Formats: sequence, C-alpha cells, structure tokens
Amino acid sequence: MEPGSILQIIMIVVGLYLLIAVVSSLAKRKMTESFCLTWGMIAIIIILAGILLRPAEWNRYISAMGMLLLLLIGFCIIYGAYFMSSKVSELMRKNMELSMQVSLLNHEKDELKKKLEEIVERLDNIN
Repeated sequence: MEPGSILQIIMIVVGLYLLIAVVSSLAKRKMTESFCLTWGMIAIIIILAGILLRPAEWNRYISAMGMLLLLLIGFCIIYGAYFMSSKVSELMRKNMELSMQVSLLNHEKDELKKKLEEIVERLDNIN
C-alpha cells in the first residue's frame, strides 16, 4: 500500500471519529451547538480532504518518520482544541445556569422584602 493512500485513510478515519465525537457531545449536551457546528464542519472538511486530495510523491519531500511526527503533532493540536472548546462550552453552560439562579434569588429576595415591608407596616398600624 502506498504511503499516500495510508495518509488518505488516516485523514478519513480521523474525520469520521471527530464527527462521531461531535455528534455524541451534542447528544449528551457536553458542548454548545455553535461549537458542535464548527467542529462538524472541520470534521467534514478533513473527510473531504482525505477523499479528494491525492498526496502523491510527498515522500520525496519528507521522510516517513517526519510524516509520523507531523501526524502526531496534528492529532495533539486537534485534541487540544477540541478539549478546550468542550471546557469553554461547559463553562458557558454553568455560567448561564448560575445567572438563572441569581435571577431567581433576586426575584425571591424582592418578594421577601415586600412581605417584610407589609409586616412592618401592619405592626406600625397596630401600635
């Protein structure tokens, strides 16, 4: 099997794995929709690049070990970016949840303040 074909297969497999991971993250609500849409587009681009690009004679310019090193660096970059975007999504969701809780607490505080003012007013009227 030619090294170019192996590179194509690797790109297609990585794209499919990334697409499955993105759909899974969206289904489990680990990532927001905007991040999932972006990562889905990146996965489709990687799959299409693996299908359409024909890396012929690339081994004249870079050795097999050099290509392996570049693939490992690429995987690390993709994993790091995916990890960071999932953490940012998680923090965005937590921030939204906390803001909703603060809003509810403020509303409850206002209601209790009104009730307290009514009670104080009644006590003043009695005395």
